[in-house]
Amino acid sequence: MGENMTLRKLEKREDGNFVCPECGKPLRFKDGETVAVIDGQLDMENYKPRYICDDCQVYYRSVLTTDYYDVFPLDDAEPSEEANGAPEASAETPQGKGPIALPKEPTGKEKCPVCGGLLRFVDGGAVRVVDGKVDMENVKPKYECDTCGVFYREVLSSGFYLPYPQLDEDKPPASASERKEGGDSPQKEEAAAGGRDPIALPKEPTGKEKCPVCGGLFRFVAGGAVRVVNGKVDMENVKPKYECDTCGVFYREVLTSGFYVPFSQEEEDKLP
Repeated sequence: MGENMTLRKLEKREDGNFVCPECGKPLRFKDGETVAVIDGQLDMENYKPRYICDDCQVYYRSVLTTDYYDVFPLDDAEPSEEANGAPEASAETPQGKGPIALPKEPTGKEKCPVCGGLLRFVDGGAVRVVDGKVDMENVKPKYECDTCGVFYREVLSSGFYLPYPQLDEDKPPASASERKEGGDSPQKEEAAAGGRDPIALPKEPTGKEKCPVCGGLFRFVAGGAVRVVNGKVDMENVKPKYECDTCGVFYREVLTSGFYVPFSQEEEDKLP
């Protein structure tokens, strides 16, 4: 593959698909792959998704996090498809579940397009290695479907989300009943598993905020230092939290949305 040709700014149609700036036809989406060696040089950017024009025999890949795209000639390693704008199915993307439009900030009503169940919104985690590839996109928030065993993650900043198979770390932790026999109610088990919908809470407490599961008053705690939980750096621990010691969970804000989601308490979260 030769050097990149020039930069382009891609435009969207009303249906959300990007179109080729040269011929005006819909571009075909293809997810990124592992770091590649091209002409004796490491192509570190190869993990990024790309938009392919089979007519012009080129593909477009974003420059850093801008709206501008490098243009590269399509080589023999890129199989052509009918130019219908349909995303190509990859080994990492479950079959039959194409991109769906989801909001960047959850309303709590988003449903899985396959099973119809409510999606579980999860804030982004640390960069990780999956099947020998660096998953740089794991820092993005996700919509999890525990029934289908997939999570949906945004493609660039397009507003469209693609499904990927869940790893063990993506699944909700064991419920309270699995940790303590004959213990808590199903509602408390669900909260401890982090499976409840986001709830709206004020950034500054009034002292009257109550847990949606047990009805008890929350205990407000200012943010602490960055910590390591289950081998991952918890950068979000600097945020204030609403603690429910009855249910064994704390609620922490998703980005700056005003919505809070539950997480299982660590030992340091509990009352001394």
